[in-house]
Amino acid sequence: TAATIDSSGRIFTPANPKFSVYQSVNLANANYTSTATSDVPFDTEEFNVGNRVAISSGAATFTAPVTGYYQFNLMVKMDSTAASSTVSSYLDVNGALINSGDDLAYRNIEDVEGGGYITLSTSALIYVQATQTVKPKLQVGTDASVGLRAGQRFSGFLVG
Repeated sequence: TAATIDSSGRIFTPANPKFSVYQSVNLANANYTSTATSDVPFDTEEFNVGNRVAISSGAATFTAPVTGYYQFNLMVKMDSTAASSTVSSYLDVNGALINSGDDLAYRNIEDVEGGGYITLSTSALIYVQATQTVKPKLQVGTDASVGLRAGQRFSGFLVG
């Protein structure tokens, strides 16, 4: 009963944890220049199979129910970035930015000087232990005030 195979050979695993959360409204400009990176804000669960993602104080946190390989996707939409030197999005695993500050991290970095809008996209297949957490993070270089746009998303699922 945990898995079904239809007549075309497709396998369905309805208990497999998967989630998608998003930001439903534009957010006013704020300071995301912290050296410790800031939580990416979300306010709406699109789906949450297995009840493994929680939104608290605007931050989304996924907690792994079992050890395995998980695919995570993060899209951060920003405006008012013209004065920013760089913007980075990260996937924080169990409270730590793996290889924080270098290009080996689960990170996307963009040079946005002179641009008004940017969408960061971070995607990674990560081995996560049961009960470990994954959180999306954001850091903006030099500009103390950027806006975040409706439609930014954080999603993930257990691969196996």
